[in-house]
Amino acid sequence: MKHILVTGGAGYVGAILVPKLLDRGYEVSVLDLFLYAEQSVFPKSDKLHCLKGDLRDRDFVKRSLKGVDTIIHLAGISNDPSSDLNPELTKEVNIEATKDLIATARDLGVKRFINASSSSVYGIKEENDVTEDLS
Repeated sequence: MKHILVTGGAGYVGAILVPKLLDRGYEVSVLDLFLYAEQSVFPKSDKLHCLKGDLRDRDFVKRSLKGVDTIIHLAGISNDPSSDLNPELTKEVNIEATKDLIATARDLGVKRFINASSSSVYGIKEENDVTEDLS
């Protein structure tokens, strides 16, 4: 059986994804601050582990990765206006903590790392339709 860690699992995407993973029989750990949702957002399951903590806490993250095969990384400060409110915090969470998560996962032998991004990576374009082909 696979054990999947979903960072930011109580967020907009994670709250939909986690129940689907549970329905497919995966063991799922959710690492989240639970600022906007409570753990009760998820169905009751013996295969669900809710880990309340900060992605920037390296020791907490390392403990959270025990037995994990796959990471689905959804955690982060999610939009440009929010990021603009505190650019340093955004850098700590979205860049530095992500780099640390990747390095720790590699060191602990996590087999797969799936990183979710956002439309912000495309930047501001003159074209009306922004696609993956524009860079």
